Amino acid sequence: MAAATSVFPSEYEHAYSSVAELSACLLSAGADLAILKLLPKNANDKNQIYLASDFGVLYDLFDLTLAERGASASETKSRSDPGSGIPEAVFNNFSWMRRDGSLVPARRLKAIIYPQYPEARLSGLQSVENTMPQSLSVAYTKLNPEAKRLLVLARLPRGKCIGIVCINLNAAFEAELASLPGFERARACKRLAIAQGNSCRLEARLATVLGRAIPGCRLDAYGRTLPFTGTQVCGYTLEHELGIIPNSASDGDLYGIELKTHTQIKVTLFTPEPDGGYYAEDFAGFMSKYGYRDSDGDLRLTGIHRAGIMCSKSGLTLQVREFRTEGAERHAFIYDHSTPLTAKIDAVDVALIGPDGEVAASWSLERLMNCWGAKHNEVVYISASKEENLDRAQFDAGFEHIVRFENTVMWCRNTTAERLLKAISDGVIFLDPAPKLHATDPAKNKRRAQWRVNDITKAATVLYSVVQFRTVAAVTGDVTMPIIELASQGKLFSD
Repeated sequence: MAAATSVFPSEYEHAYSSVAELSACLLSAGADLAILKLLPKNANDKNQIYLASDFGVLYDLFDLTLAERGASASETKSRSDPGSGIPEAVFNNFSWMRRDGSLVPARRLKAIIYPQYPEARLSGLQSVENTMPQSLSVAYTKLNPEAKRLLVLARLPRGKCIGIVCINLNAAFEAELASLPGFERARACKRLAIAQGNSCRLEARLATVLGRAIPGCRLDAYGRTLPFTGTQVCGYTLEHELGIIPNSASDGDLYGIELKTHTQIKVTLFTPEPDGGYYAEDFAGFMSKYGYRDSDGDLRLTGIHRAGIMCSKSGLTLQVREFRTEGAERHAFIYDHSTPLTAKIDAVDVALIGPDGEVAASWSLERLMNCWGAKHNEVVYISASKEENLDRAQFDAGFEHIVRFENTVMWCRNTTAERLLKAISDGVIFLDPAPKLHATDPAKNKRRAQWRVNDITKAATVLYSVVQFRTVAAVTGDVTMPIIELASQGKLFSD
């Protein structure tokens, strides 16, 4: 293995004579978009590889976990004042591609973010086999200072990333690269789009489901049909019809596209709980100070919390804050969405502020960004309804609901961290918490932070750059209705 790393070109170096050849390779790998960057001579594993001044070019495309550099991403710590450590963003699924098309996962490839410049650089290039493209090594760049190298970061569904390094670029290939469009966030990086047709594939699958009456059900881990009557009946029924097994790695996802069903226009977007403030330090103390007793003697905290408006039920005010250093002290200011996020990425949070100015609870930018990003960059919102199943045989078998999905869906693409923060700042997204501190049994405590919008059809235009209301034509003619198997009873019937 060690010998392989000393040979150049290594198995990771590629040579293409045209953009078309590169596109064909990426098409077969399943990529739909790629960042192309001609590397300067000092870009190597020692100096790190400068990619762009705006980290968003990576965050918008790839599945990354943001954390303070050197700290565990899962570490819980109180963050009443955002730290000043250099953040890093680790690729959750990155592989180098060999010339034969096989993939080797990277051990821990990450983007190091330097807010003070600002810039984002790639580090941790080694694969799990302790190999890497040798053209990215410091030894190679010293021996070949004028060599031209092209770094390709290609996006796969759900924000996965494939890395390719191209060498021996000919003049015609270079001219084609120069003519490609740049990224709005990084003009020096070229944008290569590859038509995979995933949206069309999903639309064809949805056409067999939307508009039908379907008994509420779900798939078990073995792919068998089971009745389902819980609050998630619409989502589970859609996944059943599309063959998605609950609790799998692709929950609510097909062809890399997120599917979200909703029975009303008021929608919960995500539910990250605070990782800072009094809440993180002492949950019981937080509930005692800001909560109220219900009829059972439990402590609860509820109420609509919008940025800049004190909630009368809790006495807390939601704020999106950025920290700036003035003299020797850091002070909190209202978040300014007009200035670049990368330059202050280590100094932004969202907080619930108490009546005396104390931080009751806060969400670090890492916590929020790790719940919102490239994994959800293409989302289809599907309106659904449920009603009682009037078929007595089906009802008695446990299929108590009939579920219907509307033919017109909302297809959303391209979100960013800046859009998320602005939506919270403007009150489009609000916090609707529902934590509970049980009076006697800690096992019955609930930590629930619900980030919601009142009307997803309006909020979508704030959260995504592309929003389409698309009517999916239902499959016509004789459609064989699926046979529903009752795994627990062995009965069969059609719906």
